Amino acid sequence: MPEEVGGEKTLPASPLKRQRAREKGNVAKSQDLSAACTLLAGLLGLRFLGPAMLDKLVLATRHFFSELEVLAGEPAMLQGLAVTVLVLSASCVIPFMLLMQVTGVASNVVQVGFLFSTQALTPKLEKLNIASGMKKFFTLRSFVELVKSLVKLTFVTWIVWLSVRHRWEHLLALVYLDPQHMAYGVASLIGVVWWRIVLAMIVLGILDYMFQRWQYDRDLMMTVKEAREEAKQVEGDPRIRQRVRRIQRQMAMQRMMAEVPTADVIVTNPTRYAVALRYNAAEMAAPVVIAKGARLLAERIRDLGVAHHVPIVEKPELARALFRTVEVGQQVPENLFRAAAEVLAFVFGIDRRAEKVRERALFLSPAPQLG
Repeated sequence: MPEEVGGEKTLPASPLKRQRAREKGNVAKSQDLSAACTLLAGLLGLRFLGPAMLDKLVLATRHFFSELEVLAGEPAMLQGLAVTVLVLSASCVIPFMLLMQVTGVASNVVQVGFLFSTQALTPKLEKLNIASGMKKFFTLRSFVELVKSLVKLTFVTWIVWLSVRHRWEHLLALVYLDPQHMAYGVASLIGVVWWRIVLAMIVLGILDYMFQRWQYDRDLMMTVKEAREEAKQVEGDPRIRQRVRRIQRQMAMQRMMAEVPTADVIVTNPTRYAVALRYNAAEMAAPVVIAKGARLLAERIRDLGVAHHVPIVEKPELARALFRTVEVGQQVPENLFRAAAEVLAFVFGIDRRAEKVRERALFLSPAPQLG
């Protein structure tokens, strides 16, 4: 086949291959989409947490400078002052850091689900091969990543230019304002640019995620040979499976033949088929087929019956019907029950084995009258 000769990947990845790739940390995700979500969280965090953060930073700064006079006279107070300033700064920064951390984790969970794998962190000596590393710079994927980076850089630069090109006079006027109003003016301009960059990055991130999914599915595609090898791993080698089935058939045959001496009668065709029946009136609602066979197996069943003094009755039609419609271990169906009962009644009348006396008595005893 062409797929086998060329080793072309023409088959979609199997669930097993996808699972193994996932266990190794190989999943489809977009770093651009994660970065866009982080930028959005940062913008919202500064929008809602920014005033409180600024107030705490101002408070920490004022507290530090207000204590300089006292600190000059008592250097021992430096530790207490440092702890106070550190606590104020931490209360300002920690909520924002937690927001960014949670957003980064959530953006990855949304893309790939909950996944923890250490295989990607395992050091591999082949990664230190300089020749192999240099080859990665000249692959189609590297070229695509380069083009993507250039497109993102161009797109973001264009957005920044559109945002500030009509605000040059406003920017120049900021130098004449007091520091507080200058800070508000700069923050307002940064917010406008940031919003536009975030929206653009989200659009690029979604497109990149779609591309990563397509590339991931393409990389995981399988050749016909790989699919066959995986099938062997999952289901086992066909030769081994065949051998196991053969052993199972042999064991089932041995169990079946071991039941023949306990039969009440063997119904034959007379030479082509042989079906062994057993019936216990106290335990069974109908006779049960405990062994059956055709040709050589039928001959073995008859030989075992002769060796253990099991009555053999020639009933060609009944033997054929039982062989074709009833499996070993099943009861005789209702449409064949009458014929089987006649055979058993006849056998119980002539069978003198001591162990069959009680069963014969139960079988031939009249049924109780109802009402």
